[in-house]
Amino acid sequence: MDGRRLYDWWSRNLWALRGMYGLVFLGRERTFRRRSIAALDLDSGDSVLELGCGPGNSFAPLRDAVGPDGLVVGVDYSHGMVERASDRIADADWENVHAVQADATEPGLVPDSFDAAYAAMSMSAMPDPRAVVEAAAACLRPDGRLAVLDARPFQRLPLSVLNPLVVPVFARLTDWDHETDIPAAVDGAFETHALRDYHGGSIYVATGSRPQANSGPAATD
Repeated sequence: MDGRRLYDWWSRNLWALRGMYGLVFLGRERTFRRRSIAALDLDSGDSVLELGCGPGNSFAPLRDAVGPDGLVVGVDYSHGMVERASDRIADADWENVHAVQADATEPGLVPDSFDAAYAAMSMSAMPDPRAVVEAAAACLRPDGRLAVLDARPFQRLPLSVLNPLVVPVFARLTDWDHETDIPAAVDGAFETHALRDYHGGSIYVATGSRPQANSGPAATD
C-alpha cells in the first residue's frame, strides 16, 4: 500500500491511530506534543507551518501558542487526513487555522513566510525526510525555528534488543523510514540545533533555529 492510501486508511480509523500513539508514547502523547511545541518558543501573532499535520492533533496547542492573531497552516499528503483536520478546524471555529493537501517537499508556500515549522510523528513516514527539512527551512524567516517530534529505533540497552521485533512492525504500519537520520538533517540545515530523547532514545525532539542561507529543497535527478 502506498503512503497516501495508507494514511487515508488511518484517517478512516482514528481510533486505531490513537491506540498506536498511546503505545508509542506510553500514554504521554499530549505531554510530548506540548513539550516539542514549547521548543519553538512561539509568540502571540507568530505564523507556524505544520508538515504532515495528520488529523490535526497538534492544532490546538499550536493555536494556543500563536493566539487568535497568529496563523497555523497544516499540510498533509493524505486527502483523508486533510478532511479530518478540516473537520477539527470547523468544530473549533478557528478562523486562523488552515489545512491544505500538499507534498511536504514542495508545499508551494512563499519562501521566508513563516516564523516556525513543526512536524510531529510525520517526517519519518515521508519518502525523503531530508528534502522536507530543507523545504521547511526555505519557508522560514531568517530567525525561524523548526521542531521535529518523531520516533526511531531504541538507541540503548536493554530496550534496543526489541528493535528486530518493533522496527518491521511499525515500518509496515506507518511507512516508517527508520534509517534516515532526521536530527542530522536538521543539524545541516540550521545554524543552531539541539536534540533531546526519551524512552530509550526512541522518542526525540530535534530543534533548529536560524536556517542556513543556502537551505532549500533538495535537488532531484
